[in-house]
Amino acid sequence: MCLDACSEIVRRGWWERLAIPESAIGLVQTSWLAGDPALYGRFDLAWDGSGTPKLLEYNADTPTSLLEAAVIQWQWLEDVAPESDQLNSLHEALVERWKTFAEPSVHFACAWDHLEDRQTIAYLAETAEQAGKSVELLDLSEIGFSEQGRFTDPAERPIERLFKLYPWEWMVEEPFFAEIGQERSRFTEPAWKMMLSNKAILPILWELNPGHPLLLPAAFTRDGLGPVERWVEKPFFGREGAGVSLHSRGPFHSSASAAGPVVYQQHAPLFQAGGQHVVWGLWMVGDECRGLSARGDASPVTGNLSRFLPHRIEG
Repeated sequence: MCLDACSEIVRRGWWERLAIPESAIGLVQTSWLAGDPALYGRFDLAWDGSGTPKLLEYNADTPTSLLEAAVIQWQWLEDVAPESDQLNSLHEALVERWKTFAEPSVHFACAWDHLEDRQTIAYLAETAEQAGKSVELLDLSEIGFSEQGRFTDPAERPIERLFKLYPWEWMVEEPFFAEIGQERSRFTEPAWKMMLSNKAILPILWELNPGHPLLLPAAFTRDGLGPVERWVEKPFFGREGAGVSLHSRGPFHSSASAAGPVVYQQHAPLFQAGGQHVVWGLWMVGDECRGLSARGDASPVTGNLSRFLPHRIEG
């Protein structure tokens, strides 16, 4: 459904609905039509133990907690419950996925002072190495631009493939964004992920698939959501719960409202245990689901201090 929605966005020119700036439209459109390859993403789902899981959002561009999901929870399983199983072949899938990229070398970049981002790209670089790639890690500020129109590393070597753990909507604001055009195909995640990492995809999904059991009603206006008892306001470009607020017709939790455009989504109850509200994560590598993870938070809005929760499958 997400990929079909991308096709519709491109076909109908729905760029304004996603607040994608005019300077980025050509890049996103070309990236989609050219089929620039993607690496991974994470669907966040609400499921309270009964009924059908519901999509909360899709972290399609810069999902973290990857090391915990792929490696640490598997080590926990081997130590604690080796007789059980786990929905987790993330590591193997990432290694195999890197083999589909033609470039022999991959540069990995992030904002270096963010420890979690640095750990994430270090782990991804390890999976690329196991796929036979040579790898380099660097801070985004170390990327240069040559007279020949190529992005370069600190040693002035051309960058063949760049994995950047940095949101596309932030890159649009960077001075070097205007130079990306001819280098577009070298970027992972691809520019078309701007359509999916954007919360505005949620009302578009609902519009294209009304009543689908895996989706929650979502709209661009509160009135468009209809007569629901509880709803959530989400900023188009928020991360880790920032700017998310919960509302209801009666007493209910509410946090600070977001700045900028928001979407409205019907509230879905989360699984609760041990004082934690749990959001389930389904990890995609390429077009396949290869892992399950969970994060718990004392707040019903999952934030950047949520706990990672390993899982096991009995029987």
